Amino acid sequence: MGKSTGATGGAKYREAYRSIQERILQGDLLPGQRVTIEVVARELGMSPTPVREALRQLEAEGLVVYRPHAGARVAEVDSDAYAEVLSVRAVLEAWATALAAPRLGEATVARLRELNRHMREAVRRQDLATFDRLNRRLHRTLYRRCGHRLLLELLEGLRARTDLVRRSIFPFIPDRAAQSVDEHDHLLDLLERRAPEQEVEVFVRQHKLRTLEAYLRWARGGFPVGAGGKDRGR
Repeated sequence: MGKSTGATGGAKYREAYRSIQERILQGDLLPGQRVTIEVVARELGMSPTPVREALRQLEAEGLVVYRPHAGARVAEVDSDAYAEVLSVRAVLEAWATALAAPRLGEATVARLRELNRHMREAVRRQDLATFDRLNRRLHRTLYRRCGHRLLLELLEGLRARTDLVRRSIFPFIPDRAAQSVDEHDHLLDLLERRAPEQEVEVFVRQHKLRTLEAYLRWARGGFPVGAGGKDRGR
């Protein structure tokens, strides 16, 4: 394989990036596990160069860490760093959703209601992997219509940094998943009646911060593993 240049090189870099990112987010590569450039390159049938570039990008997004003489490894979960990122994401995603609200027509809101119904069914089945996938689709459908390119770039970068932890905690905080579905219904009510953008922004920010609060309680030992917890007062 030649050097990763031009359109072909860019395509291979994107393939390597998506492949490694997916393995991390699906749990095939676990926190602390080594990611060997040569092994990944051989599995994907490409030279090491695009794999190395992909790992640099994943390192910038916080999913991978690189240590001299140890190589690249999947990042360990840092509770404080995750809390910081999610709090920033709550503010930015709330703003983006408020900006997008006037652009969301009745047909889009109807599709999101159907999506949320599927999420509720997934929670009842305790299929939290499906819940997580649909949850990301719902929120991205909302904020991607904000019309603000830089804001979207920031949100996508933050999303990659929070996905790994969020996927790992929902199985232990199932009540939070059920509450999220109820909150989505209220958010869609706000969009349907064309509530003021400030009201939408405040609600989405609170919605995201409730997940952060649930995570912090779990991380500090507030929930027994696998038992879930009551989000009191919510």
